[in-house]
Order: sequence, then structure tokens, then C-alpha cells
Amino acid sequence: MDRRGDARRTRLWALERRLVAAMVLVVAVSVLMLLVGMGLFAGRGGLSPTDGAAGAPPESVRSRTTPFDGTPASGWAEGAAGIVPPPPAPVGPYDAAQVAAATSLVRDALVASRLDPNLVTGHDPTGYLGLLAPDAAAALRPLFGTGREPEAQALVSLADPASPLLPVPPRVTGGMRVEEGEEGELVVHTNYLFAYAFDAPPGAVVDPMDAVVVVRADVDYVLRIGGKWTRSSQGLWYGDVAGYGYSIACDAYKRGFLAPTHTDRDDRRPLPRPDPGAYFDPSAPLPAEIGCPP
Repeated sequence: MDRRGDARRTRLWALERRLVAAMVLVVAVSVLMLLVGMGLFAGRGGLSPTDGAAGAPPESVRSRTTPFDGTPASGWAEGAAGIVPPPPAPVGPYDAAQVAAATSLVRDALVASRLDPNLVTGHDPTGYLGLLAPDAAAALRPLFGTGREPEAQALVSLADPASPLLPVPPRVTGGMRVEEGEEGELVVHTNYLFAYAFDAPPGAVVDPMDAVVVVRADVDYVLRIGGKWTRSSQGLWYGDVAGYGYSIACDAYKRGFLAPTHTDRDDRRPLPRPDPGAYFDPSAPLPAEIGCPP
């Protein structure tokens, strides 16, 4: 009998997949609202091989170049290839060319905020903030490098400095749609899942998801153009936000960062969770607020 394996499975059962409360806060687009409290879900253990790709590899053969094998993210697109704007069409007073320009800008914002290593691992928001309206960028800038990173989690992904990512592109799935806003703005609703593969020391990974973090980000980006807005407010803004994180360390999350579950020091049992398969479907309803133990 493998007593060491039994002990590890017992520990995994005690942890399960922590469901971290977050991404439930809706923010106003006209003023800076703190982004703390965006419903997030996380933990370890709980996925069977049938929940993801068949035949999840054991740790001894886990490939550092194909770390998503055996996870539900294995079939998702790599990096920016997973962010595809819809075919442009007129929306309200905006012609197809204006809509195409808006969705291209939003795509750039998603890449900069969720995929660009300069921000995800380097924690430098310059590229992302440069895509936003000056007033929007000024409101967010103080949240980086000041200990206020939890307030930005609804909009960006920041890997914990103590948890290096593997040198592979994140996996992405989801979509976006466009409509006219109540004030005549162009609103781009984005709904994406991002999966990040982290490095792990020997003995830390039993299930492939032990070293993969999934973030769902439902973010509305609002384009404000024209004389109705002050010059510094013209451009791209963030709007309503929602989402969650899955298979994530509570300790790092509370500091505003992403880290895999094997790094967590909190072994307390999480609250009950629904079917984990729903967390890998961007079209599934957002789950109720469930979270890390206080």
C-alpha cells in the first residue's frame, strides 16, 4: 500500500478546490470603484479525468511543455489566438469600421491585461493603462506596486512573484459582443476563461490542475468618443465586471496575485462547491458567492 500516496489524497480531499469569494462586485463606469470583492473560486482536488481531457498524466510524466494535458483547458486556443472579435457590423450610430476599431482595441486590452508577460509576471501595467482613456488609467495606476493589487483583480491577472509560470502561452476560450450603451457609448461585453500553467517542485502535483489556475473574466469595456465627454475621459473605460478564479491559492489571492493550489498554506476545508465542470464553460451562469475560509 502506498501510504505516502494515501496521505496525499487525504490532504487533497481536505483541501478540495477552494472556492474563493470574489468577482461579485459591479463597478460604475463613470468613477473609480474599488475592485475588491470580485467573486473568486479556487482549491485543489475534485476533478476526475473525465472532467478534462482523457488520461491525465501522473506527475512523473507531466510535461513542462504541455502542462494543460489532462485538464479541461487542453483544447482551448493558445494565447491571443483565443481572443477573436466578432465580424464587424453597424451598432446604433456606429458604422462597421468604428465597431471593428473598438473590438480590436478591446482585444488589445485583453491581451495586455491577461496575457502580456510585462503585466502578468512583470507587474508593469504601462501597456494596459496606455490603452485606456487618460482618466481611467489615472484611476487605476495607484493600484499597482502599492499593495492595492487586490483592487485590480477584476481587470488584470498578476502572477505571484513566488510562483513562476511555465514558459508556455496561457490557454484561452470565450467571446465578445457589442451593443450601444445607455449614454450612446459603444459597449463591448467580454466573457473569457484564461488558464495559466505554473511551475511546481517535485512531489507537488498529483492532478494536472494542481499547477493550473483558471480565471473567468466577464468585463464590459466602454468606448466613449465625441464632444459629449471631456478630452481626458474620451477613450476606453472599464464597466461592469464579474467572474471567478478556479484552482487558486487563497493566500496569494488575498494579496492580489495568482498562484497554484500547492503553494497554499491554508488547509481548512472550503465551503461546498457545485459541479466543477461548470467552471470551464464561459457560457455557464456565474456561481453563487462561495469562497476561501475566512
